[in-house]
Amino acid sequence: RIEKLLTSKMTQSSQQSTMNRIGAFLFLLVCGAAHAFTPTSSLAQLSSRSAGSFINEPLSPSPTSCSRTKHLAAVPLEVIDPSYNLALGSLALGAAFGVPGSPLKSKLSSFLVGIPLTLFGLFLAFQTTTLRFTFDDDNFSLVRSSGESLGENVVVGGENVWAYNSFVNYDLFPSRSFPILVYFKETQTPEEQWNVGPGEQANSEEAIAKGAVPGQVHFFPAIANTEDLINGFEKHGCAKLE
Repeated sequence: RIEKLLTSKMTQSSQQSTMNRIGAFLFLLVCGAAHAFTPTSSLAQLSSRSAGSFINEPLSPSPTSCSRTKHLAAVPLEVIDPSYNLALGSLALGAAFGVPGSPLKSKLSSFLVGIPLTLFGLFLAFQTTTLRFTFDDDNFSLVRSSGESLGENVVVGGENVWAYNSFVNYDLFPSRSFPILVYFKETQTPEEQWNVGPGEQANSEEAIAKGAVPGQVHFFPAIANTEDLINGFEKHGCAKLE
């Protein structure tokens, strides 16, 4: 009986540890989802700042086609490749908690973890397919896969375009080797918006005393090649706290 009791406690402890890890994973994903964007058609806005607006231009000749080609060559646009790792990881965890025969499956885990993770994995797959991070000579941007602007940021307003010289920090969470969220902080957004959402804690007196620089915080799910993103930040001289 004692042996059975010890075995039961060990099993419960193992399951609790697994649920704690899943809880941390879900927390990071929810933080990223809170800063998701609602795409809107605004090709004209994008065309005023980068060559990305010409990605979907028709190939038929036009009087201005030569000038557009010159503009494209003068302002190279680097588009970061998408990464489905986060979407696949969410779908795999959802399956682990919902597939019949799985040691983690139960009626409770299926509804509380399995189904939400599966739906969130599908949402991430959609975002990975339809969104792209880009670098041009002056700005880091989040656009639609077609090159069109996303319009205004649904959290703090303003277009999803940030000048490199406005960066005060960037990083990957929880780590560069296991990226779930892309984070950066900038001062381009009007100061009155800096304390919206997680910015309240990131710009608190305590955070500033520990070396943080005031600015607007952004989190994105890691739906792109994160090594290329970090290399792009470094290449364009974006500031980073050590």
